[in-house]
Amino acid sequence: MSKPAVPLLRVKNLSVEYRSDLETVKAVNGISFFLKKSETFGLVGETGAGKTTTALTCMRLLPENTGRVTGGEIEFEGKKLLNLPESEMQKIRGERMAMIFQDPMTSLNPVMPVGEQIEEALKLHNEDNKTKDRIQKRVDEVLSMVGIPASRKCEYPHQFSGGMKQRVVIAMALVCEPALLIADEPTTALDVTIQAQIIEMIRELRERLGTAMIMITHDLGIVAQTCDNVAVMYAGKIIEMGTAEDIYLLSANHHPYTMGLFGSIPNLRTKARRLTPIPGLMPDPTNLPEGCSFSPRCFKKTSVCDEVSPGVYRNGTHRISCHLLKAENHWEAERQ
Repeated sequence: MSKPAVPLLRVKNLSVEYRSDLETVKAVNGISFFLKKSETFGLVGETGAGKTTTALTCMRLLPENTGRVTGGEIEFEGKKLLNLPESEMQKIRGERMAMIFQDPMTSLNPVMPVGEQIEEALKLHNEDNKTKDRIQKRVDEVLSMVGIPASRKCEYPHQFSGGMKQRVVIAMALVCEPALLIADEPTTALDVTIQAQIIEMIRELRERLGTAMIMITHDLGIVAQTCDNVAVMYAGKIIEMGTAEDIYLLSANHHPYTMGLFGSIPNLRTKARRLTPIPGLMPDPTNLPEGCSFSPRCFKKTSVCDEVSPGVYRNGTHRISCHLLKAENHWEAERQ
């Protein structure tokens, strides 16, 4: 009997805080998920949910003086990343695991030609491409892969549009063909037409290279186009997780927050003129409420929601953290 495949990335009970002299921000609070090779995992939620902090922690890029992991572990290709010395982490970062950051305007060095910025990763990680000719050939290949003529590699970032800058950033992330690509809201700063082009390009490149990906976004439409599995984050916790089919099957049970996210999406099939917003704001991460963090905004809450943190209930591949599922016959409590 063959052994089950080991996940490419496993995050277990991860908690992260940002500390200053005045306050402590609880950014991530005990989240767990895993990602298999060649799969795409979506992290969805409002700004402040903890999505970017999760990505930065996986890359070991938290701010040195303020950010710290307070619990849990991260395992990538069988290695426990939080225990590795920085010298070992530098070998993984860029070569085996890469990240596309939110803003291409600030991700590029304004005083270096884009070709030289792509070269840096090859010089650091790829022993086979040490010769100048091989490096230049690979830079030309990866620029062509993202739709930029190789003749533009000597130009500077200010000579590119926003969409072209993002393509350069994607080329930098893919140049060493990493096993895992983390895309942190890669289309936020772009207009709608360019967004669609970038998402389609990322999807094609992922399929061609066999790269696993974590797609971080607040756009459920992007998740539907790109992701195999999805986790919905709120106030630093994963409150719902499952396959894309689990999350997008509107007849299934959902967390009230997930229902609110779907209610905020325009529906061209109806004549409704107004969207249904989620009332209130994300809770203060320095002073999270007792019980369920979403209860102050929840239209289905009961008295227990304000007092007791909900457990996780499971139905097949679908998991939801909500007291409402306790009474559902097909949902069973998951052991913590």
